[in-house]
Amino acid sequence: MNLAHLLKVAPVAVLLVACGGASDTYTAEMEAEYLELCIQEAEASLMNEIEIDADTASDVATDYCECTWSEITSSLAVEDFNEMDAAVSNGGAMPAELNAIIETCAEKVLTAL
Repeated sequence: MNLAHLLKVAPVAVLLVACGGASDTYTAEMEAEYLELCIQEAEASLMNEIEIDADTASDVATDYCECTWSEITSSLAVEDFNEMDAAVSNGGAMPAELNAIIETCAEKVLTAL
């Protein structure tokens, strides 16, 4: 089983829903919403797919979501992210930039398991 896949799939939709918007800067509200939804989805994904205790799942999910948020906000301008959001929401493919962030963070946090 590809453990990185567990964290890559579920939070992608959360990422797009939580961060889409008209702001030209990332806001604390966007961060809080993203982290809350991402952690919930990542925990559920881990708990449903592998044998892992709730505390470990919570720690891994939190690390993963904090990593993805940090990478997104440091490497993507909000306007670029909003364009990606609109494209994916309309059925487009996940942009390579987001896939790279998701893959990097999933691998980083799952190596500790």
